[in-house]
Amino acid sequence: ASAFDPGRLLSYAWREALELRRDRVRQALAVVGTALLMLVLGYGFNFDVDALRFAVLDRDDSAASRDYIANLAGSRYFAARTPLANHAELDRRMRAGEISLAIEIPPGFGPDLARGTPVTVAAWIDGAMPTRAETLRAYTLGMHEQWLRARLRETTGVLPAAAWHIETRYRYNPDVESIPAMVPAIIPLLLMLIPSILSALAVVREKELGSIVNLYVTPVTRLEFLLGKQLPYIGIGLANAVMMTLLAVWLFDVSLRGSLAALLAASLLYVTAATAFGLLMSSFVRTQIAAVFGTAILGVLPCVQFSGLLDPVSSLEGIGAAIGQVFPATWYLLIVRGVFSKGLGFTDLAYAYPPLALASVVLVGSAAALLRKQER
Repeated sequence: ASAFDPGRLLSYAWREALELRRDRVRQALAVVGTALLMLVLGYGFNFDVDALRFAVLDRDDSAASRDYIANLAGSRYFAARTPLANHAELDRRMRAGEISLAIEIPPGFGPDLARGTPVTVAAWIDGAMPTRAETLRAYTLGMHEQWLRARLRETTGVLPAAAWHIETRYRYNPDVESIPAMVPAIIPLLLMLIPSILSALAVVREKELGSIVNLYVTPVTRLEFLLGKQLPYIGIGLANAVMMTLLAVWLFDVSLRGSLAALLAASLLYVTAATAFGLLMSSFVRTQIAAVFGTAILGVLPCVQFSGLLDPVSSLEGIGAAIGQVFPATWYLLIVRGVFSKGLGFTDLAYAYPPLALASVVLVGSAAALLRKQER
């Protein structure tokens, strides 16, 4: 027999495709599972901070203080609640989670403002969630500054030099919304999860049923066996990538500004790497339960923590930074975000394709090297 026979590889691929067609559970996982998780995560990964519940302890009760409160209540970022009577009520309602922000306007706020005397407003913020608290603080300061600038312009007609500030403008996601940023990032996460689990199960299932003996007693090589098992799941993974892209565009209304061909080419390389990761995991485990849990944990955790999904890879240090540089999701995520948000194509993203291709080769080669050709 030759060292590598494409015919034997394709025969295993055809056999796996037939088994997959008869297995309703794996079909549901491959199609319905991906779509369902896309919906759950697409709406669940929402870091938008708006309609923040606040209440006011107004100790001045002047026209100026009422205008200040109306300015906050009229913003989409804030939602006014019943005014506060005292600090005890402030503490009670913030403990209960009824409000996350309390504004205390001091006595003499209006007269001081009219005289040009510096005014101080106290903002009590629920700090139980630090990231949300920092965002709330920034919103409050921004609204405070905006109101003061408008007030000074009305009363004096001149904007003091001290009140000038930097005007910030966001590119690619001008409204700084979560869905345009996070929905494309979910695609690498789910493509690392579902196709890798399916490819791992394809091999481990052979071990559990005992049919892997065909690998031991026939001339088929380990590489032919693994690639034959992998091919149907590469097709499923690519179909999932197309489905999630359509969901992102049509359901979540995320614009696809860049090259669709560049995205599909990267998706093909990435699902090849993801299914190869599943094959590698199948070399270590002997049960389908272990394959599911092992592949899910070792595939998803690096994807979330080290690939730039939530934090830039450049901010990582030590082992985390090393994992981020070699994990295929890092490079695919750069391509996905570049195509969706920045309108990039092959030329702009050329640097990200070789690491994806190399990851596929290394993972398949490692799986073939670790898969035993006979029982010990």
